[in-house]
Amino acid sequence: MKRISTKYVAMNPRRCVACWECVGKCPKHVIGKVGFLWHKHVAFKDADACIGCNKCVKTCPNGVFFKPDEALLSILSKFGRR
Repeated sequence: MKRISTKYVAMNPRRCVACWECVGKCPKHVIGKVGFLWHKHVAFKDADACIGCNKCVKTCPNGVFFKPDEALLSILSKFGRR
């Protein structure tokens, strides 16, 4: 099973439109393609190789990638905590 987070970056593959821009920008080839008929999105193919350069975060026009701490803050803010 593919992971949806690395030590530095997390992803929401449901936001992916399969433009593949992030795949070409990743210097360590951490991001790969998942493609089966109409089910196409990115996935971390080697999450342990991520160096935290955040090129995927900066490249993605749809906000697929984000820093894990931002996700935690988002969840906590929904419950009135910080």
